[in-house]
Amino acid sequence: MLRNIYLWCCIVLVINLIACASQGTLTGGEKDTRPPQLDSTKTTPNLQVRFQKQDIILTFDEWIKLEDIVNQIVISPPIDPKPTISLKKKTVFIEFQPAVVLKEAVTYTINFGSAVKDFTEGNVPEDLRFVFSTGDYIDSLTVEGSVQEVLKKEPVKDVLVMLYDNTADSVVRKERPFYFAKTDKEGKFLIRNVRADTFKVFALEDKNLNYKFDAANERIAFLDTLLIVNDTSKNQLNLLIFEEEADLKVKSIDKKNYGVANIAFNRKPEGLSFRFEPSISTLLFDYEKDSLRVWYELDTIDTWQLVVSQDTIWRDTIALDTSGRATRLQKGQLTNNTTPNILPQHPKMPFSLEFNHPIQSIDSTLISLYEDSTRNLVIPSLEIDAKRARKVLYLNYTWKSDKLYEMVLLPNAVKDIFGLTNKDTIIQLLTIRSLSDYGNIVLSLSALDSTQQYVVQLHEGDNNLQYQFLVRDTSTWNYQLQYLKPANYTLHFILDDNRNERWDSGNYDKKSQPEVIFIRKLDALRANWDLEVEVKGDEIRKN
Repeated sequence: MLRNIYLWCCIVLVINLIACASQGTLTGGEKDTRPPQLDSTKTTPNLQVRFQKQDIILTFDEWIKLEDIVNQIVISPPIDPKPTISLKKKTVFIEFQPAVVLKEAVTYTINFGSAVKDFTEGNVPEDLRFVFSTGDYIDSLTVEGSVQEVLKKEPVKDVLVMLYDNTADSVVRKERPFYFAKTDKEGKFLIRNVRADTFKVFALEDKNLNYKFDAANERIAFLDTLLIVNDTSKNQLNLLIFEEEADLKVKSIDKKNYGVANIAFNRKPEGLSFRFEPSISTLLFDYEKDSLRVWYELDTIDTWQLVVSQDTIWRDTIALDTSGRATRLQKGQLTNNTTPNILPQHPKMPFSLEFNHPIQSIDSTLISLYEDSTRNLVIPSLEIDAKRARKVLYLNYTWKSDKLYEMVLLPNAVKDIFGLTNKDTIIQLLTIRSLSDYGNIVLSLSALDSTQQYVVQLHEGDNNLQYQFLVRDTSTWNYQLQYLKPANYTLHFILDDNRNERWDSGNYDKKSQPEVIFIRKLDALRANWDLEVEVKGDEIRKN
């Protein structure tokens, strides 16, 4: 009887529980947004002076987790060997290695970044730092500022900004810094608890995480002068980070086909000169990104040397021969990249026809240009582009807008440096666009330094170079870039200190900063529109 009553009560209880549960959805309450707090009664006292080497214990008021210790927990000045950092329940343990010797009269800061988080929601304590001094007081001076990328002036995060009390130039490669901090996502940094002293300043994108400038492609920034830190100095630094230009090296050479050597470099080759030993008359070259093609033709010498050099800094010698010349003459073909479609043609530009080999000569009697549907024969002027390894043939003509043209290039009209000619007839239809389809950029420069050379570049988008001009020996410069297609353009202004007509990066060993460059993104250029752009010299110089 009692057993039946007990079972009946259990059934009723279950039914009631189900009924209650169906009344609404259970929630976990309000979301926890409170970060973990230190329990001062169980934590090693912060801001100690005359600190003696001891384990540091940080106990929090809730369970926590440690994440990304290597990148987030930063000790300044660095301690070598690094302390062991571990976690047990609510407590972080920082244990010094037996070999560690703390420096005398130095303030140490342990920055935790976002390494410490509560276990459930991942809340991070704000500005969690442990500071101690081996001297009689805590240093309290600060150095702060920002780091930006040198070209686009965009903030760069996770850059080490380092202060050295050893001011020798070699210190950035041999020693760890005395003080340092990392930039945040806005490129800003703050070095705290700095003592009054004189420091070398060096910023490093530390790819191998060893606090030394010793890895390839690590971006850097540095001050030209020493930084004096004291109670009256304004320690606000704005640094531009850059990658040093690597020494030019040949990565590979493809010379399997007679008449052309394809040379791949580790970077874009600039300012190269070429010569053959013994010398030859036909020597042409063209660039493509990080590669160089050298074209040659010679039938009287079996072997010779191609010497490629860059000023007095770099030189390489490449052995070439004529063993494949017969095969080139027998199997080679002169072709072009024209497609048999109707191409829109700029009304003020020549029509260009690009071939796969450099052009030696043309027979104008085999090239015809017809205007409109009446096929009226007109006479264009012909030109071979020497700047593009003589591979491009231009047809110059005063085009008439909204007209249709037909170019006919008969067999043997073009001969290349190997004596090969085009075997097929080339036909190309051109439709001439209206001038109203294009816009103009009216550029006005003022307050320039007349002793300085400026390089002015117009890019379509960010990096597609369209035009380049040199401006020198003047304080003002006005120019109109006419008949540009509607697009988004960017102007680059370079203070060309070494007058080599290009932008140069900096170099730490040479104590040279990157050349000043000012980049102006323009409003979108519209058809049949003049876009006026004014730039003053101060805008360029302050970058």
